[in-house]
Amino acid sequence: MLNKIKKMLMKDNQKEVDGKVYDNETDTWVDPADLTPTSDNPDPAGYGDEISDEEMNAAVAAVELDETTEIETTDSDVDEMNESFDEEYLEYSSEAVGYENREQQWDTYRVIANYLEDGDSVIDFGCARGDFDRFYQTDIGGDIDYIGVDSNQQLIDAGNKVYNQEVELLCQDWFTLDKELMQDWSINIGSSNLRYDADTVRDDMTYLKDTITAMMKHCDKGSLILLASDNVKLDDGLISWDAGKILNWAQKTFGSVAIDHSFSDSIFTLIIYKQ
Repeated sequence: MLNKIKKMLMKDNQKEVDGKVYDNETDTWVDPADLTPTSDNPDPAGYGDEISDEEMNAAVAAVELDETTEIETTDSDVDEMNESFDEEYLEYSSEAVGYENREQQWDTYRVIANYLEDGDSVIDFGCARGDFDRFYQTDIGGDIDYIGVDSNQQLIDAGNKVYNQEVELLCQDWFTLDKELMQDWSINIGSSNLRYDADTVRDDMTYLKDTITAMMKHCDKGSLILLASDNVKLDDGLISWDAGKILNWAQKTFGSVAIDHSFSDSIFTLIIYKQ
């Protein structure tokens, strides 16, 4: 790298005439090849201590940029990157659907499952892979009629693959669901704590209210919405909500409403009963 820097400084400070350059050390015009640094003569141009710190820093930066832009990805590099990619990440990882581990994911699901009865039908707004269906069967030991809705095609595809398309999953904007689609409960497990949509018109509160309103159009018993609480300061980029404000709005809009903040200081459940 040092030789490359010296060449750059020589090129910037020497005037070329008729194919030759001026040698500061000998005060003569010479062939540029004679000024190429070698192991025996690393400073043939005689710059040495004459190179200022500013010149050296600028040359180093330029060389680093040049070396970066010269890197080209080969077919073997691409193959190696593809081999290192964990294809099972989207299909099995809890992190891929917003949880630190499987234990945290299952604990969160239990908060919602407490309100359901065996045989209830559910439409899951923001279902990701549709894990809640299999969680309920294996952890609760019951059965529910489950439909999952999510706009993330990759997660829907992962869920279809993992569950052999035995779980009903819809890749769709939940604001455009068929009005005839009805289940006992609409559930939303934390998907309103992080915006993935491309809606630039509605702010977070408006989007949440519109989502809850849409949920209420597709349920017979009510809606269960798990939200991050502003009781705890979050540093993970999640949207936090004022439980009191959400409760007041929901009561005025839907009537029979409750807030359950008993599971954790950081999350609460909004329960809206259909009248």
